[in-house]
Amino acid sequence: MRAPRAGLTLTETMIAFVVLIVAVGTTMGVITSFTVMEQANRERALACHAARRTLEEMHARNFSDVFALYNETTADDPGGTVPGPGFDVFGLDPQEGDADGRVGRVLFPTPAGSPGVLQENIQDEAFGMPRDLDADGDEDGLDKSGTYKLLPVIVRVEWRGQSGNRRLEFQTLLRPQ
Repeated sequence: MRAPRAGLTLTETMIAFVVLIVAVGTTMGVITSFTVMEQANRERALACHAARRTLEEMHARNFSDVFALYNETTADDPGGTVPGPGFDVFGLDPQEGDADGRVGRVLFPTPAGSPGVLQENIQDEAFGMPRDLDADGDEDGLDKSGTYKLLPVIVRVEWRGQSGNRRLEFQTLLRPQ
């Protein structure tokens, strides 16, 4: 009769080692996923804060000047410092090939090639268009940039994040206060 042994066999040691490696690998994968998710959440929070700040700045302006202050053309800019359509967000990098190198953009329902013209009859679901912007009872193709009573706006932030290209967009309808 053999006496019982006090140690582990090589097979038992190898099984314990494999279990330990799987547990460490799983833990490292969870930590890595958490870090990537935390960075993505931080980027989204920065974008969200910047978009909200831009909308708040627009609300603080004279309503009749908002379109001229934030549209793509400089021809209609009122005197003084004009913010324009693009804005930076500290901590976010623009996507590859971004035309102005800025991650934020204010958009209005303007016809292609006419950035200083605001029209009611544009077909664009993102802006809820067509829409009677000057409250005159019809949706015509005339320029409403000086007579609008409602102003559809999209504030978009597009950036190159750790997990690839990202986008956040707020759509709203500004009205005089």
